[in-house]
Amino acid sequence: MTTVRTQPAAVSGESGRGPALEQIVDGDASTHLEDLVVGPLPALDAFAAIPEAGQAVGIELVGPHLRLAGTMGIGHFHRVSDFLNHHEGLIELRDATILRRNGDPTRVTTRSIWINADEVTLVGQEADDEHRPAAPDFAVPKVPVGLIVVTPGHTLTGQVYITAEAELSVFIESPSPAFIPLTDVRTRSLADRRVVSRYGFAMLNRRHIVAATELQPGMVPGRTVL
Repeated sequence: MTTVRTQPAAVSGESGRGPALEQIVDGDASTHLEDLVVGPLPALDAFAAIPEAGQAVGIELVGPHLRLAGTMGIGHFHRVSDFLNHHEGLIELRDATILRRNGDPTRVTTRSIWINADEVTLVGQEADDEHRPAAPDFAVPKVPVGLIVVTPGHTLTGQVYITAEAELSVFIESPSPAFIPLTDVRTRSLADRRVVSRYGFAMLNRRHIVAATELQPGMVPGRTVL
C-alpha cells in the first residue's frame, strides 16, 4: 500500500510511570500497545509454512482506532471478498505487525491475532486481484462508479462495480454483501488529514458507512473530496 506518512508522535515517560499523557495520540491504539513492549520480541514464523491456512494473502486491516498488516488464510476461497462475506466469527491474522495511524510499523508484532470483523472498516491490498478476467460463461457485465464514503475514522474515494442496469441507490441501501469490493481506493484520516493512504483493492465494511454519495464530475479523488 502506498501511504503518505506523517512523523509519529514520540512516546516516552518517567521510569515506572508509562508514557506521558500529553504525548499519547488520542484514539490510536498503536501508541498504547507499543508501550507494553519492554524487550525484543521473538521473530515471526513464515505463515506460508502452515498448511491449514490454505491460500494466504497479505492484507492490511484498518479500523477507526487500529491499523495492522499481516497475512490472512482464506482457505478454499479464491478471492478475499468471498472469504470475508462468507466467514463467521473472528478473523485470524498471522505474522501481524501493529501499524501507527500513518502506516508506519511499530515494534509490536505477533504470530497470530484475532480481529472482530465488525470493527474493521477496510481490508486493503496493494493490487486488484479480484477483477481478473473471468471465463466468458461466468462474466457479468459491470460498470465502475466513483464513490465518496465517510466512515467513523476516514473519508475515502474508490470505484465500486455494479451491473449496468442497477441503481447505485439500491446497491448502497442493500444490507449485503457485508463487505463491498472497491478499486483505486484513497483514504484520508479524520483524526489527521495529512494521513492519506492508497490501495489498489479494498473491501469496505458496509456497516461502517456513515454517508455515501456518487463522485461528481470535476471532483478529483483524494483531493477535492470533503
